[in-house]
Amino acid sequence: MRRLAILGAALAAASLAACGSSSSSTTTPPPSGFPQPAGTVAVNFTVDDTANKVFTSGTLEWKGSFVYDTTTRKITYDATWGGGYPPLYDDGPWTAGGHEPDGAVAGDHKWGVTVFVTPPVTGTQAYAYGLQDKTYQDLYGNGWIWIGSNGGFNVASGATAPITASGMTLPAFGTTDMQLIIDKNALAAGTWDTSFIRVKGSPWAWSNVLLADNGTKGDATAGDGLYTFQLSAYTGAGNPFNHSGLLHSGDKPEFIFVLGGSASTPGVEYKDAGGVALSTGITAAIKPSGSSTWTPVTIGVLPNNNTSFTVP
Repeated sequence: MRRLAILGAALAAASLAACGSSSSSTTTPPPSGFPQPAGTVAVNFTVDDTANKVFTSGTLEWKGSFVYDTTTRKITYDATWGGGYPPLYDDGPWTAGGHEPDGAVAGDHKWGVTVFVTPPVTGTQAYAYGLQDKTYQDLYGNGWIWIGSNGGFNVASGATAPITASGMTLPAFGTTDMQLIIDKNALAAGTWDTSFIRVKGSPWAWSNVLLADNGTKGDATAGDGLYTFQLSAYTGAGNPFNHSGLLHSGDKPEFIFVLGGSASTPGVEYKDAGGVALSTGITAAIKPSGSSTWTPVTIGVLPNNNTSFTVP
């Protein structure tokens, strides 16, 4: 009987331990991640902002030929780029409660997202993409900050392995200012509406900036017909384009002047009949940090028909 009592006590103790009632248990439940939708492939994308640290939650979007579902985190192909688009996060991996690719670290200024896509029944589906500043897009109507040609990834029928879409490292801001001046009295031959003059360019995400000939924002003299844009007057902390900065030697900023329209609608790009940007009546200059004078630079036209110059 004593042997049976000892055996019963041992079984009771084992039962308590199995139920987690033992005070010595140190079992920790695994981290809770997002459940990957059945039949999908994970696609990872990351943008590195460690050089400038200017972006915050909700200010970057992965824009591309897809539509994003915030509930399922799935994308579906859309050739029109109609959106909505996946926002980028800095909250850790999707496998542990965040949205970033597996292995990401929260709070490191590397913004990412993992989305899911259902492979096509046959063949391969190609996706194109870039990056936009959602703040600029919402405030100024354009926020495209992807550098170079569109990115892309392919999803093949039967695919199961995760895909890493090439991301981007945002370059550190430079210390060279740029100045653009357009003389409304020296434009190329043709009929141009100069009631409103704007300029848009790559250093400030191609957003339109309305210029005034009133001696402010870098404009030297009011009423002289010269409309001046000075990069430092619009970019950096406290300015409209606070996620943008100055230039480096070797940079090739692109820009286009836009003429006419109204206070709320843009007019016509300053281009010839073939769609090539015009530089007649336009001058450009740069001013490195520590310099007190502007140095003129030569304006050229790129193969994409935008005006540009190279920072010395």
